[in-house]
Amino acid sequence: MKLYSLPLSPYSARVRAAIYAKQLDIEIVMPPEGWRQSEEFRQLNPARRVPVLILDDGTALPESGVIVEYLEDAFPAIPLRPRHAKDLAHVRLVTTVAELYVMQALMPLFFLLDAKTIDSTAVTAGFDKLDAGLAHLETLLRPGAYAHGERISMADVWLLPVRFTLDGLMEFAKRPDLLDRYPAIAGYTDVVKRDAALGRVWQEMIDGLKAFYAARAAKG
Repeated sequence: MKLYSLPLSPYSARVRAAIYAKQLDIEIVMPPEGWRQSEEFRQLNPARRVPVLILDDGTALPESGVIVEYLEDAFPAIPLRPRHAKDLAHVRLVTTVAELYVMQALMPLFFLLDAKTIDSTAVTAGFDKLDAGLAHLETLLRPGAYAHGERISMADVWLLPVRFTLDGLMEFAKRPDLLDRYPAIAGYTDVVKRDAALGRVWQEMIDGLKAFYAARAAKG
């Protein structure tokens, strides 16, 4: 199998975290040059986005959630889903809140802050929306602990890129106090440092961010 992935993509990061945590032998590669305009890549994913997992029979699976669920079903030896319904519901709740109420509030702020003319009203509304999402997520986490239980789960696979992107926003927006009221979210980096799979993806995203800024600087 082969995964088309970008180091800085939060959606690709989810899949890589699952692959590393499950110790799967899957080739991870950059998409081919010109992939965003490529008809061949469009055949793999009509949305022209990464990640895309290519199965051994040539089947293409796009969308990070679909890919992670496939890997969990196909390779259950090292599970990322709890066995009991109540625990699984909590994992799904963390992933849902992280995705819908934090990440979807988080990403537009980069574009708002990077605009030639900054709309301060929209920025304020954006941070208010993000703050509400962070408050919700904070109630689901324990300081210094995995997102659920005592080992990595799908909840951590989703939370990792969210937490990384929050660091990026704090630096980009010059708001170092963004997580001051959310100790469990702020301290999640301690969990990342302790876990081999999460730490590996975190470093890949750091390297991807450095490459992004270098390319941006080169363009002037």
